[in-house]
Amino acid sequence: MTRESISLFELNNQIRQVISNNLPAQVWVRAEVAELREHANGHCYLDLVEKDEFSNQVIARLRATIWSYTYRTLKPFFENTAKRPLSNGIKVLVRGSVEYQELYGLSFNIKEIDPAYTLGDLEQRRLEVIRKLQEEGVFNMNKELDLPLVPQRIAVISSPTAAGYGDFADQLAKNLYGIKFYHKLFPAIMQGDKAPESIIAALEKVNNYSEYFDVVVLIRGGGASLDLLCFDDYWLAYHVAQFPMPIISGIGHERDVSVTDMVAHTSAKTPTAVAEFLIAGASSVLEKVNSFGRNLKNLTREQIQGNRTLIERSMFQLHQQTAKLLAGNNRYLEGVAGRLPGMVKLHLEKRGNVLQRQSMRTRQVFKRIIENEDRRLERGCEKLKLSTARFLSHAGMKLEMLEKSNKLNDPVEVLKRGFSITRVEGRALKSTTGLKPGKVVETILKDGSFLSEVKDIDNAENKVD
Repeated sequence: MTRESISLFELNNQIRQVISNNLPAQVWVRAEVAELREHANGHCYLDLVEKDEFSNQVIARLRATIWSYTYRTLKPFFENTAKRPLSNGIKVLVRGSVEYQELYGLSFNIKEIDPAYTLGDLEQRRLEVIRKLQEEGVFNMNKELDLPLVPQRIAVISSPTAAGYGDFADQLAKNLYGIKFYHKLFPAIMQGDKAPESIIAALEKVNNYSEYFDVVVLIRGGGASLDLLCFDDYWLAYHVAQFPMPIISGIGHERDVSVTDMVAHTSAKTPTAVAEFLIAGASSVLEKVNSFGRNLKNLTREQIQGNRTLIERSMFQLHQQTAKLLAGNNRYLEGVAGRLPGMVKLHLEKRGNVLQRQSMRTRQVFKRIIENEDRRLERGCEKLKLSTARFLSHAGMKLEMLEKSNKLNDPVEVLKRGFSITRVEGRALKSTTGLKPGKVVETILKDGSFLSEVKDIDNAENKVD
């Protein structure tokens, strides 16, 4: 069964007729220039886009052309009026016609551009990012860091497959001065919506190993301006501006400078230019070191020659001075040797006189000491005699009193005074305690003694008053 159909040319011809019959001949369109290319024949080819206001995603795209005979007058008029070139990233208000060709498809033929409608949303966002960074005081922070004198340890943030990274590494490795550079790649996405987040993550990894690196290099190859818009991202620029190590950017812009380029410590157009910057800095220091070395060598040679001459002159003078000094010392010693016996004799006589005087003074001192001690001994003896006499007198009186007391307490004397002594079993009886009837007691009087037997005991505690 044969299906009813038309050819592709017929379809495209119908589309062209529908567009031609239903659209006005001329229409004003608001759009943003995503890509602008000038051809050698004078024509200008553009990619116009429209982005969502909130997500910044491209929601419409249209190919446009400005033919050479129009572009020759339109371009200078726009640039002189808008005070900026017609380039990528600007928002434009253009008038033209919609054309559809069976072979080339849909395009928009631009006839006029309104210069008053110049800055697009991308440019305004870029300016807003710059303004915000400046107000926050971080715009120049990375530029204020000191670049190491010879940065040889380099952390590279780039895509592993980027041609720019290979050019950078080759340029460093093949430098004419033979300077050794160590570089470590921290891979990151370098275009598109995910690029800012990926580059920031790479920066954080570099920061974790900051003690191993001198600088950070942020590079990628060239590309469409639309692919490089990620480097105008606020958070990426914010992290680059506040990074604690100098950052050198070589993103590949040929016409525009990104916000990341602006806040980086140093910006170069291409990765190769970044490598040349590092090599030039190191070679400059190397040349200075070599120059210092040559100067030091020459100065050292001159100093050695001057010192050799000075030493030779000094040695000759020292020889003469030594000879004179020895001759003078010999004469002096000879004179001293002649005077020495008399000086020794005089010195001994003086020392003998001094010793004699000291001996006399010593004898006098000892004599006075002995006399003083004799007088002290005499006084001590007198005091001792008096003290001994008094002590013996007191002792005699005390002995006499004790003798009288002992005599009065003598048992014989006590018995003479009418007292008696009672004994039980040879011991003096002092109490009735322990005394029992039937016991034999002995009573002693002054003229004899007798025995008696205890019949009854009358204790004092049993008496009743």
